[in-house]
Amino acid sequence: MTETNHESVLRVSDADRNGTLRRLHNAVALGLIDIEEFEERSAMVSRARMRSDLDALVGDLPGPAAIVTSAADRVELRGILGSLKRQGEWTVPTRLALVRRMGSVDLDLTRARFAGPMVLIELDMKFGGVDIRLPEGASASIDDVEVIVGSAHDHRKYAPAEGTPHVILTGKVVCGSVDIRGPRKSWFGRAPKA
Repeated sequence: MTETNHESVLRVSDADRNGTLRRLHNAVALGLIDIEEFEERSAMVSRARMRSDLDALVGDLPGPAAIVTSAADRVELRGILGSLKRQGEWTVPTRLALVRRMGSVDLDLTRARFAGPMVLIELDMKFGGVDIRLPEGASASIDDVEVIVGSAHDHRKYAPAEGTPHVILTGKVVCGSVDIRGPRKSWFGRAPKA
C-alpha cells in the first residue's frame, strides 16, 4: 500500500475537520464556491470519518495558503484589559482578527458597511468574550470556533434570511464566550430607528 493510499484510510480528528473548514472558508472568500455550497460541504465535514471523506470535499479547491490578503482587506485589533467597541457606521473588512487578553469585544454590525458579502472573524481571545450584533437577515457560522471553558451561542430566535452578509467566526476563545445577537429592539419590540 502506498503512503498516499494509507493516508486516505486514516480516521480524521477534530483538527483535521477544522483545517478542512478553513479551506472551505477560503474558497468562499476567493469566490470559488457560494454560501449555499459552503454550507452543504461544511455539513459533510462534521460527518466525515476518513481522510478520503475530507479530501473529497476540498479536492477541487486550492490549498490552505491560497488567500493572499492585503492590508486593505484584513484588519487586526489587539489589546490587553478593558473593552473594545465598534458601532454605528463603520466599514467591516473581509477579514477581521481579534486578539485580546483579559478584555471584551463588542461589535455592532447593524449599521455597518461591509467590504464584501462574507466576513471572516478570526478569534484569539483569552479571559474575555465577544458580543456581535448582526443586521436583520444576516447569517453567521460559529461551527469553527474552539471554546475552552466558556460558550459559543447564537441567541437569535429566528433563522436568518438568505443573502448577505455572511459572518464566519473561527479561532479560539479560552475562558470566555462568543455571543451572536440580532439588532437591538426598542421597548415596543421594533428595532430602533437609525
